[in-house]
Amino acid sequence: MRSFKFLPICTVAGLMACQQGTSPSAGAEQNITRNVHEVTIASGTPVVTADLSIEGMTCEIMCGGAIKDALGKLAGVEDTKIDFKEGEDVDHAIVTFDPEKVSEDQMIQAVQALHEGQYKVLAVDVTRQVLQHPGSASDEGAEGPASTEEQVSVALQGFVLPSLLELLSQIVRS
Repeated sequence: MRSFKFLPICTVAGLMACQQGTSPSAGAEQNITRNVHEVTIASGTPVVTADLSIEGMTCEIMCGGAIKDALGKLAGVEDTKIDFKEGEDVDHAIVTFDPEKVSEDQMIQAVQALHEGQYKVLAVDVTRQVLQHPGSASDEGAEGPASTEEQVSVALQGFVLPSLLELLSQIVRS
């Protein structure tokens, strides 16, 4: 029975820890670094991801959960993963989204509106997968398919490996 008395105290302490920090002044100008990368894929459904570099997160469960929930409520956001590392000044939200339904600016506003402006998006790196059109690779004999396979292999390594590494690091941390 004693452990139930501590549950509300722990919950309030956790909420307060997530709400500590400095709020940006109203109307403050922001310089958000934006990068867009295109990756060519040979097959499958192209996706667009945004890596939001976020300052102000103090925990993965409460802060990360609030950010993930806020982004998940936006129409067009398909998936969100939080990459939180204890002691780092900047953490990340990796968002898979439909750019025809939601913009990077809407995602930034959703994050920065949380907890009285505690979180600040410093950078957005967008990766757009582009489906390779038939005939766009060279059609010179047997080298055409080989060069296409190399190109797909390189593109997928750059896109899939970070997700696998993130998954493995989360498993090791557990």
